[in-house]
Amino acid sequence: MKSYTNCRFCDIINGRYRYIGIDEPIAENEDFVVIASIGTIVAGWTLVVPKDHQCSMKLLYQKTTLKNIANQVIPNLINAYGPLIAFEHGANKNGSPTGCGIDHAHLHFVPLKKSLIPELNASSFNWIKSSSSKISSRVSGKEYLFYTELSNETKWLDPVGYLHILEHPVSQFFRLLIGKQIGKAELTDYRAFPHLEIAKQTRNTLSEFAAYH
Repeated sequence: MKSYTNCRFCDIINGRYRYIGIDEPIAENEDFVVIASIGTIVAGWTLVVPKDHQCSMKLLYQKTTLKNIANQVIPNLINAYGPLIAFEHGANKNGSPTGCGIDHAHLHFVPLKKSLIPELNASSFNWIKSSSSKISSRVSGKEYLFYTELSNETKWLDPVGYLHILEHPVSQFFRLLIGKQIGKAELTDYRAFPHLEIAKQTRNTLSEFAAYH
């Protein structure tokens, strides 16, 4: 397992927690951990993080262990918070702005009642429909954005979503869209607004929900 110094997610995977009561994994298996996201402006915002340090999820979407851990946490998220979206900012190198300040790959699960598809269509980006398993072959060595939606009936198998292949790095694209949609655009900078109490509540809720279901 590749692990890097000065990587927040590698620290969490190795049991070094900066934020006690937040960073401890909600769920894990041999390849992934699920953690509450700091900087969240939406309760229930969680991350699926590979234990192996790499820059994007593109080679991991068809791993059985990803499907297993996603399908372990998705029902709890939906039951606790409602409909979900999922997205990734797929970087291809350490230090890329597309990684949004974290060079370690991660997949976002965010409770959101309204779709972001109208916002995607209104953007200047060219979105194509793609299953998660096709991302790697379609993007080749380029960076990308990927978005999909989950419902009460959805399991994480090989979800079809919307893919944009980036010509230039883009930072915080989906976070900014979410912030604008819910009227909290001024609070989306996770460094300035870590929202630790919301993250702690998210971890507690999901941990308790898993224990009783």
